[in-house]
Amino acid sequence: MNKFITGAILLALSATATAKSYPPLQAATVEGQAVSSTNKVTYLKFWATWCAYCVEEMPLLQQTYENSQGRYQVITVNVGFNQTVEGVKTYLNRYGYQFPTVFDSTGAITRQYQVTGTPQHILLDANGTEIYRSALMTDELKQHLAPQQQGTQP
Repeated sequence: MNKFITGAILLALSATATAKSYPPLQAATVEGQAVSSTNKVTYLKFWATWCAYCVEEMPLLQQTYENSQGRYQVITVNVGFNQTVEGVKTYLNRYGYQFPTVFDSTGAITRQYQVTGTPQHILLDANGTEIYRSALMTDELKQHLAPQQQGTQP
C-alpha cells in the first residue's frame, strides 16, 4: 500500500512538471554502440533491475520499442546505482530485451535529465524539449507515443 501511495504521488508530481529543454544525449550502450538524441524524437526510460515497477514495465517497453519502427527511438538508461554492466547485460539477455540500454555509471545522465527516482519516462522532441514526463508508463504516455508511431507530430 505504501509503494502504491508513493507511486501515485510521484506520478502526480512528475506529470505536472513544466517542459524543459536538454542538451542531446550522447552515450554508448552496454553493447558498445553509440546512441544520440540529436535531431530525433527520443523516448528515455530510466530504470534499475532492483526496481519492482521498472521490471514490471519492461515487457511493455519492449513492445513500445518494437512498435517504434524507426519513427522515434527508445533508449533505456540504467541508473547504475548498486548495479554492474555485466549484471544489466545478463538481465536484458535473460528476458530477450532488445532496446538500446545505456549504463549510467557516474550518474551524469540521470542528473542531466533531473531524474530523482525510478522508473522515469521522458519523451523528447527532436530539439531535446521535453514533451512528457511520468514516473510510470501511463495511458497518457501511450497517447503521446501514438502519433509518433503513426509518423505524425503530437
